[in-house]
Amino acid sequence: MSPARGGGSTRVLSVGVAIAISSVVGYLLLAVVGRALSPAEFGLFVSFWGVLFGLAGSLSTIEQEAARQAAEPGTSARAPIRRVAATAAVIAATAAALTLLPPVALRLYGDAGSRLGVLVLVAVLGFAVQFTVRGILVGSGQVRRYSVLVILEAVSRLVVLLALWATIGLTLGTAAAAVVVGSYAWLVYARQLRRPASGPATDPGRGTTTGTDDGRASWSASGARAGSLMLAAGLTASMITGYPTMVTAFSGGELGAAGGTVFAALTVSRVPLLFVAPLQALAVPAIVRWRHSGGGTARARRFLLLGVAATLVVGAALATGAWFLGPWAVRLAYGADYVIAPAAIAGLVFSACLLAGLQLMSAALIAFGSYRWVVVVWATGAVSTALWLLLSPLDLVPSAVVGAVVGPLTGALVAAVTLWRLSTGLVTAAPRPATGSV
Repeated sequence: MSPARGGGSTRVLSVGVAIAISSVVGYLLLAVVGRALSPAEFGLFVSFWGVLFGLAGSLSTIEQEAARQAAEPGTSARAPIRRVAATAAVIAATAAALTLLPPVALRLYGDAGSRLGVLVLVAVLGFAVQFTVRGILVGSGQVRRYSVLVILEAVSRLVVLLALWATIGLTLGTAAAAVVVGSYAWLVYARQLRRPASGPATDPGRGTTTGTDDGRASWSASGARAGSLMLAAGLTASMITGYPTMVTAFSGGELGAAGGTVFAALTVSRVPLLFVAPLQALAVPAIVRWRHSGGGTARARRFLLLGVAATLVVGAALATGAWFLGPWAVRLAYGADYVIAPAAIAGLVFSACLLAGLQLMSAALIAFGSYRWVVVVWATGAVSTALWLLLSPLDLVPSAVVGAVVGPLTGALVAAVTLWRLSTGLVTAAPRPATGSV
C-alpha cells in the first residue's frame, strides 16, 4: 500500500484534521470581513458569498461522482469525469453570467451595475476543475493530497484577504475578490487531470479490468448526468451556503442591519458545513465498497439509525449551548453591533446539525446510484423553505430562523425513509447508465 493512501483510520484522521483547519480559517475570514464592513455591507457580502458557494455547491456532487467512479471496481475514472465536469462548468458559468443582468444584480448585490457577478463567474470556472481533482484524489485513495487541497483552498483565501486588508483596505469588492482565489487551489495538483486512474482500477477477483467508458460515451449522456447532479447540488446549496440569498430573494423589504445580523449569526452556526463536502466524498467510496462486501446493506441500515439518532441528540445539545453562548460568540466574532436573540442562534445551530445529517444521507443515496431520489430529497427541502419565506407572517429574523429549520427537517424525513426502503429493497435506485454513459 502506498504511503499516500494509508489505512482507514489514517484517512479519516487526515480528512478530519483538514476539515478542522479549514473550518477555523473560514471562520476567521468571515470574522475579518464582518469587522471591516458595516452590518449592511456585510449582509451584501454574505449574499454574494451565498451566490458564489451556491453555484460552487451545484458543482460539489461532481466531486462525489468522481470519487464514486474512481472507487467503483472495474471503472476508469478520467474521460467520463472530464466530460461531466466540462458540461457542469458550462451550466454553472451560464448561471453565474445571469447575475450580471442589472435586475438580478440589484436584487442580489444591491447595485444594478455591480461587477460582483464577474468574480462569481471566474470562481465558478475554477471550482468546476477543483471538485473534479478533489474527487479523483479521494476516490483513488490519495487522501493526504486531498486533505492538503482542502486546507490550501481555505488558507489561500485568508492570506490574500489579509494582504489586501493590510495594503489597500477591505471593501465589498476587494473582500469578494479575495474569496475567488481559493477556487484555483487545484493548480497545485493539476497533474491529476492528465494521469490515468490511480484508484482501484483492478478487481482482486477479476484481475485487470477495462473501463466502462472506452471513448464511446456521448456528450449528451454526460450532459444528462451533469444536469442531474447539478440540479440536486444546486438545491442543496440553496439551503446551505445559498440560504442568505434565498432570504434576500424571497423575503420582502430591505435587509438592513437586521439582515446583516442574522446572516452573521448564520455564518457562525454554519461555517463548518462548508467543509462537510469532504466527508461526503469520503463516505461515497466507503459505502460503495460496503455494497460490494458481505453484510453491507445491514451495516448501512445500522448507520442510518445511529446517524439519525446522533443528529437529533447532538443538535439538541448544541442548540442548548448556543442559547447561552451563541449571542456572545456572534458579538465576539463580528463586534458589538451584531446583537442576536438566544432563541434565534439556537434555532440556526439546530438547523446546521440537521443539514449535516442530510448531507451525509445524500452521499449515501449517491453511493446507491439513486440520483433521482437525491433530487427529490433536496427539492422537498428547498421548496418547503421557499414557501415558508414567501408566506411567513413573521419579521425577517424569526422568519429566516424558522425557514432554516423547516427545509432541512422535511428533507431529512424524506431521505431517511428513502434510504431505509432502498436498503430493504422496497425502492429501486435510479438505473445505472448503459455502457458509454457516465
